[in-house]
Amino acid sequence: MTKKKTQVKKKKTGSIIAVIVIVVIIAGSIYYYNQQKVSQENVQWKNVSGPFAINKFQYKIGEYIFMTVSNLRPNEVGQIVIVDPKGETYSSIPFNGTMKTSFHQFFKPDTQNAAGVLLCNPTDLVGNWTIIFKGVPHKSIKFEIINDWIPGTQAEIKPILNCTK
Repeated sequence: MTKKKTQVKKKKTGSIIAVIVIVVIIAGSIYYYNQQKVSQENVQWKNVSGPFAINKFQYKIGEYIFMTVSNLRPNEVGQIVIVDPKGETYSSIPFNGTMKTSFHQFFKPDTQNAAGVLLCNPTDLVGNWTIIFKGVPHKSIKFEIINDWIPGTQAEIKPILNCTK
């Protein structure tokens, strides 16, 4: 009789272990699928014009704008011109499809920049920006900076004292 009880216990234990293994495999598969789905969404570039793309339509103050350029043709040569909400050239980036067919660029709008454009207050960054592609027939890319901050960037982006616009 004890032999039968031992066999019944082994069958129950074996069944329980099998069910646990199946549940773990299913849960792992669901987790993996959801992770892949999120990763693919993060990789997709949303705001596109020809070989040029930025990752979003809207950014916060202090947030980096990531740009990717892919599959430039050898005859595509020109300038990427970033225009601020005041309509002034904030920055300019040359490109040449003969030299590089693909590259990545990122920038963070600030109150001061290398081009000498002064946006006196961080709130001057707020508004509609445009990326223009000179030398190629691709349409402009528009994006907006909203009046909301990336945490911790208030210390980096400061008003310019004695600023004359």
